[in-house]
Amino acid sequence: MSPEAKPKHALGYGPDVTEACERALVTLLGAFTGLADTIRLVGGLAPRYITPAAPPHVPSHVGTSDVDVVFNLQVVATGKGNYSKLAKQLNDRGFVRHVDEDHKPASWRWKLNVDGIVVFVEFLRHASDGARPGTVVSVDGEKVSALAVPYAEIAHDWYIKHEITAKLVDGGEVTRTIHVVDAVGFVILKAVAFQERDEPKDAADLIHVLRYAGSPDEVAAMFVARIKSRKHEAAISAGLDALRARFCDDDIERAIRKHGPVAYAQFHRDPDDDEDTRVLNQRYASALVTSILAVIEPHRPPTAAALWTT
Repeated sequence: MSPEAKPKHALGYGPDVTEACERALVTLLGAFTGLADTIRLVGGLAPRYITPAAPPHVPSHVGTSDVDVVFNLQVVATGKGNYSKLAKQLNDRGFVRHVDEDHKPASWRWKLNVDGIVVFVEFLRHASDGARPGTVVSVDGEKVSALAVPYAEIAHDWYIKHEITAKLVDGGEVTRTIHVVDAVGFVILKAVAFQERDEPKDAADLIHVLRYAGSPDEVAAMFVARIKSRKHEAAISAGLDALRARFCDDDIERAIRKHGPVAYAQFHRDPDDDEDTRVLNQRYASALVTSILAVIEPHRPPTAAALWTT
């Protein structure tokens, strides 16, 4: 499966692929030696740790087919941890650069074969300091780079630690502490990404975390606490604006026709579902986001334009 052809439906994901991603993650962190604590996990693997499965109340997250990590380039600039050997360390562990359709290697996108399952790993960094969203910034000469993503810097401040045990691709089991963007940071980054690319999986990930990170009031309280910190105000505003734009409207009938609820329902639609079930899922997604935003709204920072429009 290429990274450009992600499944549009939940049935396209499975626990074997997600477990392969987890194995790729612990193998990747082994290539960073002393810098592993500065790496932040974001993207589709993060809900596995933000909202760990606890049946029947919290189901397993649908999973993912890739691993997205954010570099801290301030640490890189200090020269600590020997980033100069990063490409070799990755190659030694079986990672190879992804080659696109034009036969050009992508230095920010790598892949690893995990017992026949190809896992894609994407290296990201925050879009600032002259790096516009979508541009690639070198980390290790021309061999390793990171893609600039709006507001990725929040993952360095807002994260949780999670201990996982998994088998290395080239060895036995290891236990590592991973640093994962927290629920608020995840929702902000995912909402901004969803507004930009409209992927059904993004809508599904958003609703999963908003639903299972706590009650609507508890999730809203997490946001309010972050707002009161006065940090990353532009990111918070952009994320809240993106959620409202994709999921909400004063007219509920218009709201459920927006792309967020529609994409969520399409992603989870069972082949046997009737039209009423689809509409109910759309109503649920819109109502959940609307109820959370209603609590947050009186506390929110001033609206800021998304970085990719500037």
